[in-house]
Amino acid sequence: MNENRAPHRRDLSRREFVQGSALAGFAVFLAACGRAGTSAAPSTAASAAAPSVAASAAPSASVAPTPVPSMATELNWANWTYYMDVDEATGKFPTLEQFKEKYGTTVKYEEIIDDNDLFVGTIKPQLEAGQDTGWDLMCLTDWMAARLIRLGWVEQMDLGNMPNVVANLQDVYKNVTWDPTNDHHVPWQSGMTGIGYDKNKTGDQDSIDVFFTDEFKGKLTYLSEMRDTIGLAAIRLGDKPEELTQEQFDKALAEVDKAIKSGVVRQVTGNSYVEDMAGGGVILAMAWSGDVLTLLVPDQKPDQDFQWALPKEGGMLWTDNMVIPKGTPNKAQAERWIDFYYEPQNAATIEAYVNYVCPVKGAKEVMLESSPELADNPLIFPPDDWTARLHQFRATTAEEEMAWSEAFTKAMGL
Repeated sequence: MNENRAPHRRDLSRREFVQGSALAGFAVFLAACGRAGTSAAPSTAASAAAPSVAASAAPSASVAPTPVPSMATELNWANWTYYMDVDEATGKFPTLEQFKEKYGTTVKYEEIIDDNDLFVGTIKPQLEAGQDTGWDLMCLTDWMAARLIRLGWVEQMDLGNMPNVVANLQDVYKNVTWDPTNDHHVPWQSGMTGIGYDKNKTGDQDSIDVFFTDEFKGKLTYLSEMRDTIGLAAIRLGDKPEELTQEQFDKALAEVDKAIKSGVVRQVTGNSYVEDMAGGGVILAMAWSGDVLTLLVPDQKPDQDFQWALPKEGGMLWTDNMVIPKGTPNKAQAERWIDFYYEPQNAATIEAYVNYVCPVKGAKEVMLESSPELADNPLIFPPDDWTARLHQFRATTAEEEMAWSEAFTKAMGL
């Protein structure tokens, strides 16, 4: 994390881009994100920060507000990059500033997650021992959240402290098999994996085939997330990631292994492919679409034209979730932040900046009142014909997970 890192995006320009671009099938859901920086002591700077979306609009459901705590506490939150609204002038996070001011909370927010496995590996000993990891809140993708829940490494949340979550969580996110009581995780943003490319160097792209040919040999990257890379390979072979068999996994892995060993793939990365594209060394990537959007301002150079496409064959869909690790001393404060985000006006403010799919009921109505063009943004509220082309990687047994992850890691050379 670099507290002095220059602001990476400007909200208005992103919106202008989304409205005016000819993105090939700009898709549904999106991946990992936030911004570099640390929010420290409580502040009143929120009112001067990036534009808020209809702060005065009413929530979609009437729920009792979370009581203000009697004493200040702290919140230590680990997130991915490009996943939070930012004031470009100050580098601060407006919604976090509002939360700090309301509750008198000291917040340390860090974009320290680049890969689910790598991040969890840094705190695994503490998780296994039920000790404080240094984090009160973590944002993890479905499969990793499911793994930690299965292992008993996350706290059970007190839904009584989160009335906004109870009232405003979209129905599609409820009753997942790995957390049927909906009290060990709460969705943060949904994401999708497709094709990120520099149109000036590659031309328009709309097929997964481009990742497995020599056309851009040595100038493309795969993702270190097994479910993304194997998922796209399986879709290309005509298989469904949500129903993947051992034989189908093996076939997809063989295709990936062949592309890596033949030099088609420049490298395997997490979020860092964004910097590789900005630098020009990579012109094509298995990409989380919002990450590519963040390259537009100010990173996009005059000779670059970054685009994102949902492949015609289909793409991968998943959700990043907020979970509270076992042993945290600030569980109640983590629950307060989660509930704060689930106020529709707060969710709408964040979505207006990050352009990811929102899990909060009422956020679209807030946008319709204040910013109708955002309510029509397919990145935030995708149309049905896009969702029909998306796949979710199936749940795996503990044995499958270990075997498949080891096989993938070996093929990746990680």
